[in-house]
Amino acid sequence: MESVPGHRTVSPRALFRRIRISATAFEQSCPAAFFLLAAISAVLSVRGNGFPFVLIPAVSVLLVWALIPTRDALARFALPMLPALIVALIWAGQQRNLIADAAGRTHFAAEAELIIDDPSASARSGEAFRVRNLQCRVKRFRYGANVRWMEFEGTSPRVLLDRGRGEDAVNVPLGFGDTVFAKGVFSAPEPPLFPGSFDYAAYLEHESIYEMFRPESLEIVSQGRGFRRTLYDLRDAVLAAVCRGFRGVENARMAGAMLGGRRIALEKETRAGFLSSGTIHILTVSGTHVGIFASLLLLLLVWVPFRKRCVFVLAPLLLYALSTGMREPAMRAYVMIAMFLILRSLLLSTSHINTLMLAAYAILTISPASLLKPGMYYSFLSVALLLSLPRDVGSLLLGFISRKLSQPLPVRYTPVWRIRLSHWIRILLSALAATAVASLGSGVLSILYQGLFPVSAVPANLLVMPLAVLAFIAAGVALLFSWMGPVGLFFSGVLEQIFRLIGWLGRFFGGLCETAIPRPPVWTVVLFLAALFYLLHAKRWHRAVAALALMTALFAFWCFRASFFPAELLIVDGGGSELEPAVVVTDPVLGRADVVNVPDYRTGNALADYLHERGITACRSVAVSSGRKASFDGLDTFAVQVPILDIYSPSNALSKMPDGPAVTALPYDGFARSYDLSDELFSFSIGTIDGILLSNHTGRGHLTLKKDGIPFRDDEIQQTSVRRLHIRRIDAIPPQATTRKD
Repeated sequence: MESVPGHRTVSPRALFRRIRISATAFEQSCPAAFFLLAAISAVLSVRGNGFPFVLIPAVSVLLVWALIPTRDALARFALPMLPALIVALIWAGQQRNLIADAAGRTHFAAEAELIIDDPSASARSGEAFRVRNLQCRVKRFRYGANVRWMEFEGTSPRVLLDRGRGEDAVNVPLGFGDTVFAKGVFSAPEPPLFPGSFDYAAYLEHESIYEMFRPESLEIVSQGRGFRRTLYDLRDAVLAAVCRGFRGVENARMAGAMLGGRRIALEKETRAGFLSSGTIHILTVSGTHVGIFASLLLLLLVWVPFRKRCVFVLAPLLLYALSTGMREPAMRAYVMIAMFLILRSLLLSTSHINTLMLAAYAILTISPASLLKPGMYYSFLSVALLLSLPRDVGSLLLGFISRKLSQPLPVRYTPVWRIRLSHWIRILLSALAATAVASLGSGVLSILYQGLFPVSAVPANLLVMPLAVLAFIAAGVALLFSWMGPVGLFFSGVLEQIFRLIGWLGRFFGGLCETAIPRPPVWTVVLFLAALFYLLHAKRWHRAVAALALMTALFAFWCFRASFFPAELLIVDGGGSELEPAVVVTDPVLGRADVVNVPDYRTGNALADYLHERGITACRSVAVSSGRKASFDGLDTFAVQVPILDIYSPSNALSKMPDGPAVTALPYDGFARSYDLSDELFSFSIGTIDGILLSNHTGRGHLTLKKDGIPFRDDEIQQTSVRRLHIRRIDAIPPQATTRKD
């Protein structure tokens, strides 16, 4: 009688043995992964107070010992954790609002001596070198004439010098290291205005900035000196020389941002275009720029032996990164490139992923705060995806397209044109695959952090990246001939045309297509990226199809999540008599929104983020309640990011409306307006916003919604607060009660 084999059962001991074998093999192939795990454990252990964060290093050491019980592996994990833990503890000890602790408050008027600590600061005059907001260190301050000066020992706290209110303060040219005496107001950054909008306070906290200082007057006490001041002055002199023939200030600002890493505010349309097209990274000196500079140096030193060339490049590359301010993106790029060049010069052979993880450990040891910044994940995810591509991806894609061009033949039987055509097609296909994969990975992170998916990122980057390389070459040529008068002006004009084309491409692709997707759960993003890596490493077609199907299902889930969001009414109190209240009615099912009042710049930006968070890319109407500027001062900022179909405004506000293709102002008759929200009907007056009653004496207000003139909901709201209501179905309003306008 033939026996039927039963199912094999794996005991827990056998399963644990397999896990240990896999962990040992992984540790031998990629030992830097344990370095990175040690650094992450060290940073996470100091992010909270008490249990369980203090146990993270101990638990991680025990876990490594259980999986790889060898003294060598445990030492290679425990020893790297010590410097990472020491640096993380020092960094965590500095995360305090020392100014508020010393003064006992977060908002107060004061006199202060500040030291300019911003690499973008420039002592040169001119619009192209003017920066409104500068990072500074507080040397000392006092908040009353009879109060003694408060000085800080050791590291001075950092503040953001906000010069946006006074033109006299903005026009004062401040260089790095300058000491200034200022009178103004210290204040903590305000929390997000709308749900899902950009959290500026959290962003500044990651930069160790807890207070902002708005000066009423500025006076330079002493000029800055030292190596960094000399280096930044030299950078500004080089930028002034290469931009000498520029006619447009916007092009000069782009050149300063792309070539010199200067943090200068560009026009709203330009920045929004780069953000929507997925090319915003081109405006910050990051891995792209440092990589281009390193490649050009390696080409210029081609006559030097390769091992020596790798060492010679490190010094000028470091000097360039320092001249841009050595911010996080430039620092990450330099560490990654330097790690690769050092290993190559020492003839140490290791996988590129291992080198990448070793660079990540070095970055987290230098700057533990990098673990909390989105830029860290953008950089390393893009590089990891590029390294995961097959080396012969161009040949593989060419084989799918044309067997004739990919079929190898003896050289004497192959025409020269065919060899060259195949070569350039392979390069083009490799660039296309690399750009598509990197754009897909960074696009998924853009959905998570910004609620936007740059659909046109692949063609935009394919066109912008060669222009970025050409811009570096043209800048070098313009600097070389800058002393020759007309010749230098000619090459400077050529450089301006390159930047003009880059700006046009960013605006063109940014306005071509933009998809707003509600921010998905983090676990879905992690699952999508894991499926993407699995797809790149899949050896069989059915596994690749399964990974692709999972990615498609997750992306469809993200896109259709907004269909399950309820219609919502959101009211933001403008803060007494200074600003008018803002009212937003959104219906994600139909993908539309109606807005009443955009009182200021902050409201315009926060409102755009709120609509993107709910998957809405266009605003059906904006109604302005009065002719005061406090009703629509942020309208132009909002219209740049979210197209507006109609604007309803009183006649006395028509002449004050912002100009631009995104805004079309129509006269508004002041009658009540009905909003058809799927199967629900909601009505309120937008001529004078009768539904919102503010009291300047008590600091409180009331929200009243009316049906046929009779209140059916009366909620009390705090001044300067956000009231978020889910709209529920009510009885239909009779047609004679309101005037419908669709």
